Amino acid sequence: MRKFVISILALAITFSAEAQAPPTPEQFLGYPLGSHYTPHYKVVGYFEALAKAVPSMIKLDYYGYTNEGRPLMIAIVASPENEQKLDAIRLNNLRLAGLSKDKATPDENSPAIVWLSYNVHGNEASSTEAAMRTLYTLVDPTNANSKAWLQKVVVVIDPCINPDGRDRYVNWFNSVVGKNNNVNAQASGIFLGVPGLRSLALDGGMLRWTKL
Repeated sequence: MRKFVISILALAITFSAEAQAPPTPEQFLGYPLGSHYTPHYKVVGYFEALAKAVPSMIKLDYYGYTNEGRPLMIAIVASPENEQKLDAIRLNNLRLAGLSKDKATPDENSPAIVWLSYNVHGNEASSTEAAMRTLYTLVDPTNANSKAWLQKVVVVIDPCINPDGRDRYVNWFNSVVGKNNNVNAQASGIFLGVPGLRSLALDGGMLRWTKL
């Protein structure tokens, strides 16, 4: 009976660990990453799923909405230890850049901040796919390299600066793509105009982290 109970507990712990493991992009999306352009709502859903799976390493910050109502957000990725002192790391980086109002001496050994922004132009859609892979790589529990990186840096990821332009292109591309490539060079062009959105994305997310 005792062995049976221990076995059940071990199985429950295993299932719990698997349930909390961060899903790969392929597991969440249902197709190989890069084989199909992903609409913005699914990109946001994937970032939210990873943040739920590893809340000790990912913090999401929604900084606005596009002209068409799509959410603009950043993911702040850090080791569990650095996640507890994000504001101190942010302020220290401001001191190192000479932008802080206080006169405190900066710590040159404190983690640096790496900012990754993806998809400024709507028809450069593959970069947002890469953003999902980047986020997973950083929190992959089997990746020893990423664990070492996150001891030295905090990574801020904006998966898509221009969701309206990108979704316009993605919806168009997914509706016309076929099994065979179209060799006509004129077939690849599409006009995308979203006034003011690039400025909002570049200013909105970054200013929240560089405010004095």
